[in-house]
Amino acid sequence: MEPVAVLTDGERCINYEEIIQLFMDWIDAAPSDSVKETGRGDWEKSRYCIVDYRNAEQAVAAAKAIRAFVPDVPVLVLTDFSSSIRKRHLQQITGTGAVKMMLWNEQHPDQLKSSIERWLHTLEYGAPITMPSVLYLR
Repeated sequence: MEPVAVLTDGERCINYEEIIQLFMDWIDAAPSDSVKETGRGDWEKSRYCIVDYRNAEQAVAAAKAIRAFVPDVPVLVLTDFSSSIRKRHLQQITGTGAVKMMLWNEQHPDQLKSSIERWLHTLEYGAPITMPSVLYLR
């Protein structure tokens, strides 16, 4: 499995290649002693999961499905102004990994990439490669 897994319904037509590259660059820049072995078999290299479904129930189900196999994988949930995904839905996602929600704006599609880039560049490497601090949108 790739270090960044994307689960999506494809409705938003987001350019994931650029977003995945941001995460890959961040992972590659991590000090070598910050990357831990997880013993996950096929998921060994998986470090992040991006969930992009407009329907809240589908988003929660997808996140729960991946967390059933990898309970500690950090999950980035994408939402938009018309989506029904709210903070209460994120609380239904099981597992021990971090969950972060970010907003995608159809009028400004590059804004998501910029937000992720700014967010990643403000972080320091602390614990072994985990999702950086979680900030929820209201």
